[in-house]
Amino acid sequence: MDAEDDRREMPDCVSEAEIPTSDIVEVIRRAPQPVVNTGYLAERFGVPPEAMYQRLESLTDAGVLEHMEVQERGHLWWQSLETELDEY
Repeated sequence: MDAEDDRREMPDCVSEAEIPTSDIVEVIRRAPQPVVNTGYLAERFGVPPEAMYQRLESLTDAGVLEHMEVQERGHLWWQSLETELDEY
């Protein structure tokens, strides 16, 4: 499955706040690497990276995702081990 397949399967969202947690988690699960950056997710959902960052921060605060800032390279996101098998 490629990036275009991911975009076709994702709902059209007006804002990052409307993106269901289950969709974000599913894109991360299908990613070719175990971690993704903000731009990867923003592109798949058609929202600005800054807006996607805010949504991902809220999921980190909720314990759904984990996060690491890579100095001068951006932010990396992955699903929390505690929630890896959870259904959203």
